[in-house]
Amino acid sequence: MILRLKKVVPPFKEYFVDPNKKDTKKWEEFVGMSQGRLKLPVLLHGDLEPMEDSDRIEMYLDETFEPSLKSKNEKANNAGRDLYSKFALFMRNNNPEKDEKLRDALNKELTKLNEFLDSVESPGKYLDGDELKLPDCNLLPKLMHVKVAGELKGLELKNFQFVVEYLEKASQQNAFKDTFTDSVKKDIEAGWRKKMGNSAAGCNSRK
Repeated sequence: MILRLKKVVPPFKEYFVDPNKKDTKKWEEFVGMSQGRLKLPVLLHGDLEPMEDSDRIEMYLDETFEPSLKSKNEKANNAGRDLYSKFALFMRNNNPEKDEKLRDALNKELTKLNEFLDSVESPGKYLDGDELKLPDCNLLPKLMHVKVAGELKGLELKNFQFVVEYLEKASQQNAFKDTFTDSVKKDIEAGWRKKMGNSAAGCNSRK
């Protein structure tokens, strides 16, 4: 999303690999390109040593290419900070006795985000105005996991009006549409099915 928002020219290349399929030629090609880096994502740029830390990649891209997408709104920068961790705990839980507590914790994070998006501290369409910025590039992928994979455990976002509207507005931007294609959404769902194990099978059997 960052590279698309910055309209990097010449166009950058994306190389998709499945870390669960390390016996494939494509994975071998990736390892060669990344000089042995195995943690995704990996950024390759000129003579730069391959970079595999998401925060460092974000900082590097914003400092290297114009315009800057930084936000001075600290509350926007921290919006949804604990959302993904609460979501992951809920999704990976296989103990029915803990499920309600973990679901409540996730709903609290969604409620906090919903309230922030409805507040004067979040001006415009997105977290900090009418243009997508770094906080959005950080939060939107996490929200897409919640939206797409959460359905595997009966989680719906419809009760969080402003979160839903935020996603709808973001989906009108090419940087979002070109990033979260139907293929990517299928990969998100498939990846969480594997992480959930028996829990996923149980949810599916009840549908």
